[in-house]
Amino acid sequence: MAEVLVDGAVPPLPPRYRFRDLVLGDHFADGEDRVRVEFYINERSFKERLQLYFIKNQRSSLRIRIFNFFLMAVSCTLYCVRVILDDHTNATCHGCTPDNETDTDEPNWIAILWVNRPVWLWALQVTIAIIMLLQTVLMLYLQYKGNICQQLMSITRFLEFLNTIPFIITLFWPPLRNLFIPVFLNCWLAHAILKNMLNDLNRAWQQLQSALGQLLVMLCCTLICLAFTSICGVEHLERASPDKMSLFEAVYFIVVTFSTVGYGEIHVHVWPSQLYVSIMIIAALIVVPIQLEQLAFYLMERQKQGASYSKHRAQTEKHVVVCSTVIQADLIMDFLNEFYAHNHLQDYFVVLLSPCELDSTMRLLLQIPIWAQRVIYVQGSALRDQDLQRVRMDDAEACFILSPRNVMDRIEAADIGKIRDNRKGKGSSREDIKHQYSIRDSI
Repeated sequence: MAEVLVDGAVPPLPPRYRFRDLVLGDHFADGEDRVRVEFYINERSFKERLQLYFIKNQRSSLRIRIFNFFLMAVSCTLYCVRVILDDHTNATCHGCTPDNETDTDEPNWIAILWVNRPVWLWALQVTIAIIMLLQTVLMLYLQYKGNICQQLMSITRFLEFLNTIPFIITLFWPPLRNLFIPVFLNCWLAHAILKNMLNDLNRAWQQLQSALGQLLVMLCCTLICLAFTSICGVEHLERASPDKMSLFEAVYFIVVTFSTVGYGEIHVHVWPSQLYVSIMIIAALIVVPIQLEQLAFYLMERQKQGASYSKHRAQTEKHVVVCSTVIQADLIMDFLNEFYAHNHLQDYFVVLLSPCELDSTMRLLLQIPIWAQRVIYVQGSALRDQDLQRVRMDDAEACFILSPRNVMDRIEAADIGKIRDNRKGKGSSREDIKHQYSIRDSI
């Protein structure tokens, strides 16, 4: 049975159990005691039940997003396989005879329109397209709120229709089976799916400091999608050139070009490729700085709020939490000097929790090597459970409350009635805090 606190709060499950329940659902190991909870809801119609499964239910929607991400990755892989197996000299419609009398010195524009797609590869791509189109139509039906044009005009819907409807048409018109379809653009659909997956996983794990990791992952994914789109686009447009560019040469060309090195031994020959590369460079100069700005803004805000004491350090090191509503340099330094005056406290870390920002004097003091390695500043309030979790109050050895020296009522200044002594498994009122925590009053 779960451990229940005196005040009625139930401690949350560890992240590994929350993620396992989210993905595996009700399938658990034999002999494991579980409680099945059924929710009685008002969704009775067929559409409402589908909305519950595909949209509202966090567990099932995450599974669907993982499946869709896998489909997008497979479709991009099949496109690369088609590029490797393709022969641009015999590019023509399905069942037609290729024209081999084309002048080799002139661009072969037919090679851009048609490709050589094996039957087994075409069957796999059609299967994926059918699944994608059915899901797209279903989501349009479930998300319909009276304005279908607003949903159809989104970029995601446009890419889904662009890479699915042409494959469906080839089922009824066989000569179009070799028609070129920009399947490599599915990488941007995978990018959008991955972003939604990260949001679901962060909510499932209940992580408080996951925004930085998510921004870094999305930045890397954006760079990969830009590079993959540029590589596939340049390689296909260069099919019209007499000097066809292979997939590896396209990778080398894009890496050299985007890194501003530009050796020049490999370059594009036809004007559509030159225009395409120019557009991709402009897009990269617009998209990447925007995400870098978001990342820099988050890092600046996080620096203002101070660091967070990690769970690993809290379990392997000893630390105390110092709560103060006002940061005064002389008050903090008097406490630190008196605290570290004891020899057995030299290995302890001090986590300073305060809603005030550090002034220039306090920043300089905390940069002194003797304090920089021992004192960790966290901007927050002792009245918020989220900030208490950031400083790992559950694992702290003690909590000190520093009241300002110009306040007459010290107990009123140190009112943190919402702080809980979770290590002892019971709630704490103001009188309990005075007994359970060491209230420090530096004079």
